[in-house]
Amino acid sequence: MREIICRHQCSFFNPEKDEAETCLGYAWLTAWSKIRPGLKEILTGLPAGVTPRVGSLASLEEAVCQRCVFRAHGCDFAAAAEPETVQPCGGLKVLAWLQERGYISAAEVQAAWEKITPRLYVRLGEHVALRRLEAPHLYDRLADELYEVNEEAFDWLAQADGTRQGWGAQADAEFFAFLLEESLLACSPTPAPRKLSWRPSPLPSLRYLELMLTERCNLRCAHCYLGDAGTTDLPLASALAALRELEEMQGLRALLSGGEALLWPHWWDLNDRLGDFELRMILLSNGVLLTPEVVSRLRVQEIQVSLDGLEQGHEMLRGRGTWDRTVRNLKAVQDAGLALSVATMIHAGNLEELEDLGELLQQWGVREWNLDVPCYSGRLLLHPELYADPAAAVSFLGLGYGGSDHGAEGGYACGVHHAAVLPTGQVAKCGLYAHRPLGRLAEGLETCWRRLKHLRLEELECNGCDYLTECRGGCRFRAGEGLAPDPVMCLRYGGLPGGGPGT
Repeated sequence: MREIICRHQCSFFNPEKDEAETCLGYAWLTAWSKIRPGLKEILTGLPAGVTPRVGSLASLEEAVCQRCVFRAHGCDFAAAAEPETVQPCGGLKVLAWLQERGYISAAEVQAAWEKITPRLYVRLGEHVALRRLEAPHLYDRLADELYEVNEEAFDWLAQADGTRQGWGAQADAEFFAFLLEESLLACSPTPAPRKLSWRPSPLPSLRYLELMLTERCNLRCAHCYLGDAGTTDLPLASALAALRELEEMQGLRALLSGGEALLWPHWWDLNDRLGDFELRMILLSNGVLLTPEVVSRLRVQEIQVSLDGLEQGHEMLRGRGTWDRTVRNLKAVQDAGLALSVATMIHAGNLEELEDLGELLQQWGVREWNLDVPCYSGRLLLHPELYADPAAAVSFLGLGYGGSDHGAEGGYACGVHHAAVLPTGQVAKCGLYAHRPLGRLAEGLETCWRRLKHLRLEELECNGCDYLTECRGGCRFRAGEGLAPDPVMCLRYGGLPGGGPGT
């Protein structure tokens, strides 16, 4: 069937690559040909390169495409604005061709799933991982979606390893349908083993790790909390060890930053090994070096670019000429099909530009926009004229959109699930806390993580504030590294009065 359907019908077929996952159309036809009289003989006689009508393909979408693991991730036909311009997978083409010529009826197609399911082997998609956090979860690192499940569902998922024929028929029908519709499960007509592993995470769980790979940077941003660039680099072995331990600790996202991560001497060695880890890899960059040639080689799932206003506002922080290069490179990221997010620092020179910037980002299809008021530290101390009055700045925080959040939850204050590895090999709560390290990575990431005191909201001085559950205490560094209120968040939510430089 691989020769008949894939080699001779599918434009995506790669003879040099033995795919662990195949399209659902292929799985259907292979399994169906074993129980449907005469179907195997019909398939054997198929002409090469069948071309069914677009209308025939559309009629199969509900029956087949909506259950296919590639629908949400990697299916050009599903993503096409004009389906007639894109070739579908070989399995779908053959099914449509058979239906057009009356070899199978539309009614048979609609009823076939119940007959075929007991013959299929189901496995968690390659992009999906089991995670034992505070509760059991599934994590889709391509969609960046975390699904909480109960213990019964987790036990079933833990055995969805591609070795049990008919395992899908053993699941709750509604749950099984949901997993398929979310593109979390792959179906195969033959065994397709996948090793699944997990362990209980430490509590609170470490979900997001910023790997600050280098102090090197190609810009001298006026607001940088790290101060002047240096030359210290994290060893490659240390970076790999950190990612490996984060994965074992049930981590979700690795944020690859610097300085400018692309200047790290070991970047391309690491880049080529990112696929070894069941983590969502996010490159944090100033965007200047993200040329089409560079982007085409990246193996990350997302790139977050710093864009701090329109041309004038951006270049007040980043330097002359950086706006055009950064904006030009944003297109390269999108052309490569990578998720694109933008981070913006609110400062005195971009307040009048932020609404227009937001409209541009929407037009460019940026998936997420994060805005923040910078901490008055680092190089910003040399440029106090750029520090925006928090009372004026906070009204723009609500312009952001998108769902990623590395902040607080579960009754805890800022950073309950976040840590950073510094270029020196030290581990800290975040880059702002480099002066208060938790230890060295060589001791073990988990050892360092367990030393972090996680502040509960009731410990904060602002306990009792009506807005505490929304504010969650704000940034602890901006609040003076203690239990005091964060002045920026207080102003945003109407609590205590805020402050600025020198207060």
